[in-house]
Amino acid sequence: MHRLSDQALTQRHRAFLDRAPADHPVFVANIGFFMPEVFPALSGALPLGPVSPQDIRVDLFLEDVERLLCKYQQLDDDLPYVVAPFVYVPWLEAIMGCPIHSAETSMWAEPCVADWPAWHWQRPVLEENPWCQKLLELLRALVAHSAGRYPVGHTLMRGVADLLSAMRGASNFALDFYDCPDQVHRAADLLADVWIDVTRAQLDLVPASEQGYAGSAGWRVWTPDRLAWLQEDAMALTSPALFRRFILPRDRHILSQFSCTGFHLHASALWAVDDLIGAPELDVLELNYESARSDEEGTFAAWARIQAYKPLIVWKQFDGEPFWSWLNSVRRRLSARGLVLFVTTANLDEALVVKNAILGQPW
Repeated sequence: MHRLSDQALTQRHRAFLDRAPADHPVFVANIGFFMPEVFPALSGALPLGPVSPQDIRVDLFLEDVERLLCKYQQLDDDLPYVVAPFVYVPWLEAIMGCPIHSAETSMWAEPCVADWPAWHWQRPVLEENPWCQKLLELLRALVAHSAGRYPVGHTLMRGVADLLSAMRGASNFALDFYDCPDQVHRAADLLADVWIDVTRAQLDLVPASEQGYAGSAGWRVWTPDRLAWLQEDAMALTSPALFRRFILPRDRHILSQFSCTGFHLHASALWAVDDLIGAPELDVLELNYESARSDEEGTFAAWARIQAYKPLIVWKQFDGEPFWSWLNSVRRRLSARGLVLFVTTANLDEALVVKNAILGQPW
């Protein structure tokens, strides 16, 4: 059995969700960032250029999962490694018809809608969609391969704004709000429904657990029920007014369909923090800090504001000496109450050093 049966561990995570007093933040780590670092066998077999569902080999994916599991067992951080179907594929974009391409380190979706009036406007039939069937095939294989050794969750799923941007291209996405707002509303409603359908199809395959659940995709946080995790990276290409008019109502509808919910936000959209902490449908908010592109003071202020209303996950990539300065600032300025520190490292040795610094010293 995986470590969700550890009562002390789950109590610590319950305290996080309740924003109860804590001696330390919850610490979880991701080992590796780019696709070859995390899934070398599968990514090494992918063609460079166009990718089809048949190119996603289940056997190589499970080989990579087993290798990762050994690393996370040695790390032994505050939550077991959560495995989701190959998160580098833009699954929803593919399901909606976007051509998928692969490079050496990542995958991306090409636009598939040249013009909204000419688009087919058909809701995908998931049982007949090759990309959805490959996604569910991977999830079934994970459940069987796990045999109770590790938890599984749904894959990384981008939100309505991300899908609109991918399907139209970033420039057309931004202009469509002004040029054809009625069609954007119609498309956003359709995409929200597809997001819900695909997430439910995955969560229905996640085995029931009396001990609770350990998150989805890369976001490892304990919840009493299966977790739905949403993100809207392309919201940074909108204004606050456009986000509130076109995207936020659909996001709140999506979140309302699930009993445990999380939202991933970048520091490029700090203006959305108040909208999200004011959404009762949202349980946990994760806010990234990318040091090369972020307002540090604004991000710290946003983290503190989130902590006053919602459980907070702070993500940071380990970058050597600057990380330690940043961590000292976190100790001074943020409470351990309702806080997860989520750190991505290049390897297991780095993850162990960060773990000791966060959990081995008084907070």
